[in-house]
Amino acid sequence: MSIIILRQIFLKKRINPARRAALGFAALIIAGALLFMLPVSSKARVWTPFLTALFTSTSATCVTGLTLINAGEYLSLFGQAVLLILIQLGGLGFMTILSLAFFASNRQIGLRNRIMMAQSVGTESLDGVVKLVRHVLCITGMAELVGAAVLSIRFVPQYGVLKGIWFGIFHSVSAFCNAGFDLTGSSMLTYKHDSLVLITLAALIIIGGLGFLVWEDILTKKSPKRLGMYSKVVLVTTAICLVLGTAVYFVLEYNNPETIGSDSAGYKLLSAFFQSVTTRTAGFDAISQNSLTDLSKVWGIILMMIGGASGSTAGGVKVGTAALVALTLYSVLRSRRDVVILGRRVEHSVILHAMSLMVMWLILTVAGAMLVSFADNRPILNAMYETASAYSTVGLTVGISETASIFTKILYIIYMFFGRVGIMTISVMFMTRSAKENEIRYPEGRFIIG
Repeated sequence: MSIIILRQIFLKKRINPARRAALGFAALIIAGALLFMLPVSSKARVWTPFLTALFTSTSATCVTGLTLINAGEYLSLFGQAVLLILIQLGGLGFMTILSLAFFASNRQIGLRNRIMMAQSVGTESLDGVVKLVRHVLCITGMAELVGAAVLSIRFVPQYGVLKGIWFGIFHSVSAFCNAGFDLTGSSMLTYKHDSLVLITLAALIIIGGLGFLVWEDILTKKSPKRLGMYSKVVLVTTAICLVLGTAVYFVLEYNNPETIGSDSAGYKLLSAFFQSVTTRTAGFDAISQNSLTDLSKVWGIILMMIGGASGSTAGGVKVGTAALVALTLYSVLRSRRDVVILGRRVEHSVILHAMSLMVMWLILTVAGAMLVSFADNRPILNAMYETASAYSTVGLTVGISETASIFTKILYIIYMFFGRVGIMTISVMFMTRSAKENEIRYPEGRFIIG
């Protein structure tokens, strides 16, 4: 079934690139679910229920990390390999991976496939998109190999050579793709005091979350002063989120004995930093999320909404979007007509796009949380935290997903898919669609605000 869908995606001319991308992700999810159902995918050699397999496949392909099973204990080596492939394909975009076939065969890449490649890496321009994808694959391979080597230093003595190397590879890919899946059985709770593991994972998460366009700009310009406006905004906003996020978690959880209250100041800072990194995009868990204070959960929801950069493996409305909305608010309060960033005026259509994504995130997250709270009788804050985690493809959990009703599981499957594919598709449609003036201009009407 999934093969037929994929053939339709790449052979039918009438399917536009945005729809082809969505269908491609859907086909990949279905294929993954069918593989997870097979007895060979489980250590117990049993058939996995379809809903559980579909949830796991969706979470992996959409690089979320929410799961109904313990991947390390439940999945066989074959199942873990399938999980890793789905994470890699979902993180980079299936068209980016398929471009390897074009490169290997030296085949010419047509216009439609170039559009799909541009969509996979989050750019509206087709100029140099093939070169960009080559750089994406190189950066990804280098980062994941280095991360796997460093993590193996810790995992090999603990699990043996082969298993330790496999764990290093798996967690490196999972971190770079901001997926948050783990094979240890307790996320990173076992390594909450291990600076080597946490800092390595954090570095991979940050690199993957900056976005391929920013890294291409860094490699091309080779000087901070020559970077483009968007790259500078992403780097500055990311730094602010990391520093501010660490400080807020450090203060809010300082005396909480169920999280970091009993740790030394150094370990408290390490845990706060890692929590700040993982909450925006990744979903690795170095402290119990259910034990966080209510204020920390609220702060976590805000970080989940912000997410990573456009064209990256991260989710959320994206740091650039959040920065633009904040700067728009600043301009309005200063009674300025235009939003100006680093001497460049931002088009009003782009501002409307950013605000639309933000409002859509708030509406869908609040509505989903209310439905989950009502259907499963959960505290509204926990429901909001888990729903934001699903929609922003973060993967942090307060324990709702594992014991959720069928309704909530299906709802989270939809949210994970739309959070990864829907927002990406809508963003690219906004970027690539040329602004057309309406043929009919209506007279202005007076509308009172506030």
